[in-house]
Amino acid sequence: MDYAAERTIGPGGEQAAEAKRGVWQILRHYATPKLTAAAIIWRFESYTVTPLVIFCIEVFGRWNGALVVGCIMAVYSAIFLYLLEGERALDALREWLRDRRMVRRLVLPMKNSEGMMGTAGRWFAAPASVMLLAAFERAVAYRVLGLKNRVAYPLSCIGQIPRSLFWAGLVFGSAYELLFRPALVWVWGQIEMLAGMVF
Repeated sequence: MDYAAERTIGPGGEQAAEAKRGVWQILRHYATPKLTAAAIIWRFESYTVTPLVIFCIEVFGRWNGALVVGCIMAVYSAIFLYLLEGERALDALREWLRDRRMVRRLVLPMKNSEGMMGTAGRWFAAPASVMLLAAFERAVAYRVLGLKNRVAYPLSCIGQIPRSLFWAGLVFGSAYELLFRPALVWVWGQIEMLAGMVF
C-alpha cells in the first residue's frame, strides 16, 4: 500500500487538522483519564528509575538487581500499553508524524515495503525499539504503529529484561561500581573526618 492510499484510511478531518499543530497541543486536546494517568505514571517512573536501579544493585547485587529492575519495568511496560490502547490522541499523533520529513523518507517506505530491505528494516526495528526506547516511549511507538497486542505486549514486556540487563547491569552497573560508588565512599569518608574534627 502506498503512502497516499494509507492516508485515506487515517483519522478523520478533525484529527487531520489537529495534526498541523504541535504534538503537545494534540495530546492536550485529546486528553482522557487514561492518557492523564499514563502521563503521571510516566513522570513518576522517570524520576524514580535511577534511585530504583541504585537500590536494586546495592540490595540484590549487580546482575540480580538488574533483573529485578527489568521485572519492575516490564510491569510499567504493560501498564503503559494498556492505558494507551484506543486513545484518539495517538491517532492524531500518527497523522502528525506522517507529515514529518524523516518519517516520510525513512519509516513509511520501510513499513510498507514488501522487499528485502523493508523486511530487514522491520526485523532490525524490533530489537532497536526495545534497547533504545524506554517503557513509555516504546508503548507510544507501538500504539502509533498499530502493533497487535499479541506482538506489542511480549515484545515490550519480555524485551525489557535484556534491556535492563544491558543498561542497568552492564552500562550503569559498571559505571556505578567503578566510579560512583568509590566517589560516594570517598565523600562520606571526608564528611566523617570533618565531623570528627569539629565534634
